[in-house]
Amino acid sequence: MHQMRSIFSGTTSTRPPESLKGLIGVPLRNNIDAMASDKVRQLHTWWMEHRGATGIPDRSAFDPTRHVRLLPNMIISEAETAPFRIRYRLVGTRCADILNIDFTGRYLDTLVDEATHTPWQDYFFESYEKRVPMIGEVTEDTLAGGTFVFEFGIFPVTAGGADVRQFLCVEDYFDFHLTSAELIPWSLRDAKLSA
Repeated sequence: MHQMRSIFSGTTSTRPPESLKGLIGVPLRNNIDAMASDKVRQLHTWWMEHRGATGIPDRSAFDPTRHVRLLPNMIISEAETAPFRIRYRLVGTRCADILNIDFTGRYLDTLVDEATHTPWQDYFFESYEKRVPMIGEVTEDTLAGGTFVFEFGIFPVTAGGADVRQFLCVEDYFDFHLTSAELIPWSLRDAKLSA
């Protein structure tokens, strides 16, 4: 079950991209108040306050010293456009611990497999193309037969120009303490062992 919300002041989209049809149970909408995560809400507040003339913030406006409590849960990624790919520049320690892999420097499309049903590439592309944040809740199956639920935010930023170049992302796992071996798709575990 994937719930994704595209949020942007004053706009609402009721049509997901073609590649997401059938995967999302709710229309895209702008409802940050529906998010339980104070981390997602904090990064959203920063994004809205720093949009500037281009309509989205520049990466240089993000001061990590003012968002210390977000840093372990943050991921900074960059967009490559020919073809569209996401490369992870920095992965927070909480993200790496939960997933049992530091995927800094790796590409999204090399990490996901059939074990995850979340269309992450599509989420990034939607955020890139429309220059809007994507927020949502993801429920993933565990190898033990249970589920793991977390909330996320993907926030596009420029890097010295007007084009979207990077994304500031936050994932809030709340009080999740499942062993990562029960969560990780086999391909990620194999990738970590061979690295």
